[in-house]
Amino acid sequence: MKLPHRWLCLSRILSVAVLVCLPAPLPAQTKSGSTFGITTLTPPWIEVKPGPAYWARMRLWQGIPSIERAPNGRLWATWYTGGVGEGKGHNHALLVTSGDDGRTWSQPVAIYDPSRQLLGGQGGDPHVWLDPNGKLWWFVHRVMPSPGVHPRTCWGFYTDEPDRPNPRWHGPVFAGYGYSLNKEVVLSDGTWLHMIDPFSRSDDPASPLTRSGAHVYRFAGYDQPFEPVGHVKIKDTPFTEHMAVERRDGSLWMLARTRFGIAQAVSTDRGRTWTEGDPFTRDFSVNTRFSLTRLVSGNLLFVGNDHPKHRRNLTAMLSEDDGRTWPHKLVLDERERVSYPDATQARDGSIYAIYDHGRYQPGEQAILFAKFTEADVKAGRLVAEGSRLRQTINRLADEGGGVHHVGESADLTKRYQQMNADAPALEEGERAELPRSRP
Repeated sequence: MKLPHRWLCLSRILSVAVLVCLPAPLPAQTKSGSTFGITTLTPPWIEVKPGPAYWARMRLWQGIPSIERAPNGRLWATWYTGGVGEGKGHNHALLVTSGDDGRTWSQPVAIYDPSRQLLGGQGGDPHVWLDPNGKLWWFVHRVMPSPGVHPRTCWGFYTDEPDRPNPRWHGPVFAGYGYSLNKEVVLSDGTWLHMIDPFSRSDDPASPLTRSGAHVYRFAGYDQPFEPVGHVKIKDTPFTEHMAVERRDGSLWMLARTRFGIAQAVSTDRGRTWTEGDPFTRDFSVNTRFSLTRLVSGNLLFVGNDHPKHRRNLTAMLSEDDGRTWPHKLVLDERERVSYPDATQARDGSIYAIYDHGRYQPGEQAILFAKFTEADVKAGRLVAEGSRLRQTINRLADEGGGVHHVGESADLTKRYQQMNADAPALEEGERAELPRSRP
């Protein structure tokens, strides 16, 4: 299914819904007809060539990015941005690209804005991933007040043309209940695993697919929904933000975000069952996102905040013994408020790591990336030709966007919440659970 280059009307969206393979929805949870037949599994869409309404000058905050590299070297980046703050409404995901190895970047070539679709709703943290067949995936999220198993859903759009600046997109493919902000992992048997967190506080919900913890799905085909595989409970976590790698002995090793640091779990049956999550470290990347990747050399790459308390010292670490020790380190950005990395490796061995800086701080509010190699990490400094750090993809202040004083976003958030409090109440059952803000 090729997506049009303009907004689709509601009738067309409903007509194509039958063409998308989806699990059967539960019976309506609101009054009959109150959502016009729309459920949480009604497919969303993306808009290409979105125009100046989504340029930096119109954005107040931005963060939680992801990066990928096409086979010909074209870079793709996506992040979460928009209104007054995370989870506060009128936010969207955007997609930008670079054809010169990140020296210059496009304006948004596509956006996903659920607040303007169907029954409205809110977005979440997107990510991009190049699959083994050379297709570029863009995973996005929606929280929509409508009947269904769970208000939070993940959807994947993909393209066969990642080398083009304006490719044609296909999908969406339903990719699970919840949010998935980290890259997929490809196992030695060819299975693709997809990590997702439903953001649920319940250990015994109506559907096991929405219970609290780290969920694992697998790819079932370009015209099929992702299939649930397994689940593990992670203690003391606001958001699991989990990633997994296959170890040399064939087991799967999962790391997940916690308030005390990072938890770990192990699966010996390809992700169906897991050991109970126990502490991996309390010394770095405490209560924040990290990136874990198996490099082509066989070594593991970890990118996170090398600090026990703060989001500073964003560092690339290398392990040669399947994660038992991390003797090699390269500081990518030592500043405060640098966080939420995502990383990918190019065919030539170059590593690209993206991150955000000061989501709500005047003059900061930037999306940046670093390009480096394993040799750089082992040396603890840049030694490879072409490596470079602190490369700006977008900084709101450079284009007249962003906040103008400390606390402006919080002030606007309070005003926004007051407006919602003053609005007429909906009928019982018609208000979906709002997304939890991710600090």
